[in-house]
Amino acid sequence: MSIMSEAYMNMFPMEAKKKESSGKHTAVLDIPEFKKAWNIYRETSLDIMKRHEYMAQCLDFTDKDTEAIKESKEIIAANLKTILDHIYYEKLINDPWLSRWFRDETGKIAKKYVDVRRAKQQKFLLKILECKWDEEFWNHVRWVGAVHVPIFGLEDLYIPVRLNIALWGYIHQYLFNLFAEELKNDPDKLRRITTAWTKLFWIIIDMYHIEYFPSWM
Repeated sequence: MSIMSEAYMNMFPMEAKKKESSGKHTAVLDIPEFKKAWNIYRETSLDIMKRHEYMAQCLDFTDKDTEAIKESKEIIAANLKTILDHIYYEKLINDPWLSRWFRDETGKIAKKYVDVRRAKQQKFLLKILECKWDEEFWNHVRWVGAVHVPIFGLEDLYIPVRLNIALWGYIHQYLFNLFAEELKNDPDKLRRITTAWTKLFWIIIDMYHIEYFPSWM
């Protein structure tokens, strides 16, 4: 058994138990649509681009949404410093749980490290605005999520799913409040941009959490 397999079994012991048949046949396994859906699930767990294509199809994320995100570039670029300063210097370092990763050995906030993480987030946001949803981009999103799961990374880096979703949700509403203020005189453009970003946020959240759940979930 590999180190990764052993770590997996330790995290999900129910998977290590011997499976015994109940003697009952599950009819759903014979349904062609279910088999097709299961094959799609397996393929999208192994192939990151198929995952993106599938999620984009489910959310109806199209080229129109990509264009809408491009329309938001000027707004985000003009407010990028304010957005990042707020998230890192006001929100994260004051959160009881998330702030733990920004503290030094004495328990105090290590501003230099906060600056480093802020710079990385800026780079990621700018990467998003390139609107180049290629394999390298999605593998990066998946990797960032993976290192925050004990099975793949250090336990000290573990961030519970609920906190990830809460943080993405917070960034989501903060960004949309900005759009609402900047585009209050153009409701149609506001609708296009907020709709596109909502879809993109959900695709990113899905990609980020791929390694958080075992196959049976």
